[in-house]
Amino acid sequence: MKTKELSKQVRDKVVEKYRSGLGYKKISKTLNIPRSTIKAIIKKWKEYGTTTNLAREGRPPKLTDQARRALIREATKRPKITLKELQSSTAEIGVSVHRTTLSRTLHRAGLYGRVARKKPLLKEKNKQTRLVFAKRHVGDSPNIWKKVLWSDETKIELFAH
Repeated sequence: MKTKELSKQVRDKVVEKYRSGLGYKKISKTLNIPRSTIKAIIKKWKEYGTTTNLAREGRPPKLTDQARRALIREATKRPKITLKELQSSTAEIGVSVHRTTLSRTLHRAGLYGRVARKKPLLKEKNKQTRLVFAKRHVGDSPNIWKKVLWSDETKIELFAH
């Protein structure tokens, strides 16, 4: 579990003891700080020449990795789910986020909300010509159809949503 940051005075004291020749183990025992923390402070001091806190990347993400994966899993399992429903499902996990945050997270995962293009219904003339064609070829054997080169395989549904 992460703890709070050490104060600047404590970090300066660690560097001071290191410069006086003490090793990581002795500094750790005298100041009662984990050896890994001592090592990190000294490494930072060697690299940047300071013990002050440096600027960080920015605001930490509101969604944890686990919550993000659960969100993506839910959206892929139920493609027609709304952002509002996703928002309430993430609230059940214990994370309250805005719909825009959810949308942005899903976009980063390559999931987008799209609406299917509206296709025109068949005209009466097209229905009649198709019916004539079907009646003409109703008794043809499957071998004849294997020789046909299908150039336009369009799926058409009547009264589809």
